[in-house]
Amino acid sequence: MGTQALQPRPVDIGDETPAPALVARVVWLEIRRKEEYLALFILMGLYLMIAIGARLVGDGRDESVALMLNMGLFLSSSLAAVLTLLTASRLIPSEVENRTLYPLLAKPVHRREVILGKFLATLTAGVSAFALFTLMTTLTWVQKFPIAGQDLFMFIQAAILQVIALGLLASVALLLSLVLPKAVTILTVGVLYFAGEPILNVLRSVTRDWTVGPAVDNVLSLIPSFSNLTLLQRFTDGAPALGFGEFLGLCLYGLIPMLVFLGLASHLFERKEI
Repeated sequence: MGTQALQPRPVDIGDETPAPALVARVVWLEIRRKEEYLALFILMGLYLMIAIGARLVGDGRDESVALMLNMGLFLSSSLAAVLTLLTASRLIPSEVENRTLYPLLAKPVHRREVILGKFLATLTAGVSAFALFTLMTTLTWVQKFPIAGQDLFMFIQAAILQVIALGLLASVALLLSLVLPKAVTILTVGVLYFAGEPILNVLRSVTRDWTVGPAVDNVLSLIPSFSNLTLLQRFTDGAPALGFGEFLGLCLYGLIPMLVFLGLASHLFERKEI
């Protein structure tokens, strides 16, 4: 009886529910059990306490509200990115280590469906956190949102691009988690997300005069820059909305690599020996 209790609970793959949806549900249950994710909500709660305190003391100047909005939206996007990164980087390696992946693969489930399910669960978790944190931020300053000079349409565009950035982040982390240790994946993708653009620019400047400089620049140009998709600060700074062509181009800039990395992850996982 004790041995039976220690065995992983099998996943019931029915005929009606798509396999990716069942995989995503299992991931969601696992996320709910991770206590460290509570730290993200605690950090956001601390910001809300500060923001509500500033509002109660009557500091409603546009400059102060813009600063608090900038801080809140930065926390919203950053904490959602951290949740997405940690989840995507640890899913498959942890399940391989704990042998909880084997009961799932023993079912009539394609490995690409496993990758798709884990990607969808990771993305929806990150987007849900981003939406919740952003909603709390805007409701705190609802009477001043948006302040004079801020374009609400720019906010909508930035929010959509942020969702695409989270999807791209999840696909990159899932792919690298199949070939790198968890800690290395988290560090690599985290640096790429939060500081990728300046690091890539430094590498370009260092190798510019080298013989292989053009080749290095071509390789670096294949690495997506998340800073092109994280534009919430442009909204708080009062920048106008993007033109349709520019906005569509940025959407494709994030969506195409996301699908490519997701396809590579599926292909690699199908060939990976577990």
